[in-house]
Amino acid sequence: MIGYTEAQEAIRRTVREFATKEVKPGAAERDETGTFDYGLYRRLCDLGLAGMPFREEFGGADADSLTFCLAIEEVSRVDMSLGLTLWVGIQGAVSMTHGSDEQISAWRERYIAGTIAGDVVSAGAITEPDAGSDTAAIKTRATQDGDEWVVNGSKIFISNAGLENCGFAMVLCRTEEGFGIVIVPTGTPGFTMGPALRKMGLRSSDTRELSFDDCRVPTLNMLGGASLGRQAIVGGGFHITRLYLASQAVGVAAECLDQSLAHAKSRVAFKRPIARFQYVQGMLVDMALEIEAARLLRDKACALHEARLPFAKEAAMAKLFCTEMGKRAADHAVQIFGGMGYMDETPVSRYYRDIRAATIAEGTSEVQKHIIARELGCFS
Repeated sequence: MIGYTEAQEAIRRTVREFATKEVKPGAAERDETGTFDYGLYRRLCDLGLAGMPFREEFGGADADSLTFCLAIEEVSRVDMSLGLTLWVGIQGAVSMTHGSDEQISAWRERYIAGTIAGDVVSAGAITEPDAGSDTAAIKTRATQDGDEWVVNGSKIFISNAGLENCGFAMVLCRTEEGFGIVIVPTGTPGFTMGPALRKMGLRSSDTRELSFDDCRVPTLNMLGGASLGRQAIVGGGFHITRLYLASQAVGVAAECLDQSLAHAKSRVAFKRPIARFQYVQGMLVDMALEIEAARLLRDKACALHEARLPFAKEAAMAKLFCTEMGKRAADHAVQIFGGMGYMDETPVSRYYRDIRAATIAEGTSEVQKHIIARELGCFS
């Protein structure tokens, strides 16, 4: 694949223009105060971003995975927190569209249509205090009691749950048959959450600990059966969300390059712009080269996904390379800006803090290497 289609380029331009005019101006203040702008998120959804992955029958755009990744990339260039809230916030409703006819009928208007409109976001509750990358070690349990599921346990580092428009959490639970995904609406008795966690970065993205104490929901709220919930996430869901996170990293890296290059051309030291010094040039060239390579990895994984071909290895490769690359790019950007790069009024300081989570979320870099080794046949 060389280049993008006219439609994809048009979407990139539209989202970049919106991000530049609407998202960028308040990004630093949202980071400083740790606040989420609901009006901004609604305007982002009015642009059509939340509905992109949904099929047309649900009111979505039925966009391919690469096109949505390009949109995420552009938003994340200026605000990684908002990009994260977006793709995490739609995952629950996207999963609901694969439910039974009865489930879709029950959730279509309230959750699916609400998500596309920007009125609702969801939270994906997988990680626990003693079970991060090792999802098989989760202890939260769902027990069937008549026509209800009773959920008990706790989750940590969960995005979006504390937002005012969070409609429900998708909770990965241990069951008698294996693992299941239980839809727990916000406000359900027994479902409580702690205060917003203080974080190094991504400060305007809500992150909390959740608790479930004899939390009862209808049996209808078990999505995809009570045995294969973990497999649906580990063997499928994580693959695509890793591409979303990889795209965020590409966006951050691209913005770091643009700002670093502009600064290097204008910053004068020793009677010349620092862009003329080879060590600075080396950092800029490394950034440019790795961004191009990262996009190729991400784009190939998206192409395999759209072709309905296996892409676990390629998704892991993209996630590993893009996020580690993004971290290096932010580090180079801070170095090129020098002392100002360490100051919060310079955006690269925020990018440096925000990107650090990318090599941990959706499976650490070490887990991605394990997946790649497995797919190469190292364990057979």
